[in-house]
Amino acid sequence: MLETISERFFINALVAMFIISIVTGPLGSCMIWHRFSYLGDSIAHSSFLGIALATIFQINMLVSILVIAVVLAILISLNFEKIYSTDTMLNIITNVIMSIGIVLLSFVSFVNSDIIHSLFGDILMVSNNDLIKMLITAIVVIFVVIYRWKNWLFVSVSQDLSMSSGINVNAVRLEFLIILSVFIAFYTQLVGILLITAFLVIPAAGARLITSTPMQMMVAATVISVISGTGGLLLSVIFDIFPGPLIIILSFLLLLIMYFIRRKIK
Repeated sequence: MLETISERFFINALVAMFIISIVTGPLGSCMIWHRFSYLGDSIAHSSFLGIALATIFQINMLVSILVIAVVLAILISLNFEKIYSTDTMLNIITNVIMSIGIVLLSFVSFVNSDIIHSLFGDILMVSNNDLIKMLITAIVVIFVVIYRWKNWLFVSVSQDLSMSSGINVNAVRLEFLIILSVFIAFYTQLVGILLITAFLVIPAAGARLITSTPMQMMVAATVISVISGTGGLLLSVIFDIFPGPLIIILSFLLLLIMYFIRRKIK
């Protein structure tokens, strides 16, 4: 075990988990404020179409996935306060986009490792170059969060008050959706759909149970992410199984602990 955790690939995985945690903590909290818990899955699963287009037309896969994710964010933002609820639109758009992607992939005569990696990722395969890309993306996202999270929170609390204060509600929502889309699309390629979407929701949901202010919630969500990520990686070495599912299970167990702590306090 000691030999494994001193290996370069394991150290890279730990660094990657820390980078992911400092972003998913705040972003996941914002998702819950806006009641967008399903949005992470929607954006991640829309990557099927991006992967299919990149494979068929031989274009850069990351660019293709990013474009599809941003288009999805724009489509969702156009529906606010109109005919359907956000959940309904998310369900419709996600299933249509994913189905188109699967149909297109059925015309591909082979499924190479790049496609599999883009869909499911593997945090133990993160390279030094991947870490640099992740760090740059994280810095940009955190910079935006620091300067815009209050507006995001204000809009999530009351659209009417936001509009009366001169805030463009639709623009703020679209801004948040695009930031979230870019983050998910980029990180999904590296660590997989399952891990990134779960990490956006579960730690923030747990943090909400034991905190009383938005700032406390973002910090607590980040701490929960770091603990479950580090613990999951160590357990994967001990039991020699995939780290992604272990990390998610551990974060869920922490959520349960937060739930019982909340009940005991009350």
